[in-house]
Amino acid sequence: MLSLDDCIAMSGLTEEEVAIIAEHEHLSMIVAAQLGHTLLKTPKGVFTLRGYIADLLAQAKLAGKRDKAKRVDLVLTRFNAAHPLSRVL
Repeated sequence: MLSLDDCIAMSGLTEEEVAIIAEHEHLSMIVAAQLGHTLLKTPKGVFTLRGYIADLLAQAKLAGKRDKAKRVDLVLTRFNAAHPLSRVL
């Protein structure tokens, strides 16, 4: 049987990225790992994931949650480095 850690490792995302998907989409972590894995397969999906992270960053800033905003900003920076924008969407 696969554990949550196994599913996250196979998703191609970090645990923080999966947690953001789970929070943004109101999903369990294991379902978020599967969704993230699926979205990573296309440029449009990567764009969607980037939007999830950016949405949570904006929400944290608006709510005055500085620590969360810093964490999410770091996740966005790392995500952008790992998954550069495609020229074709």
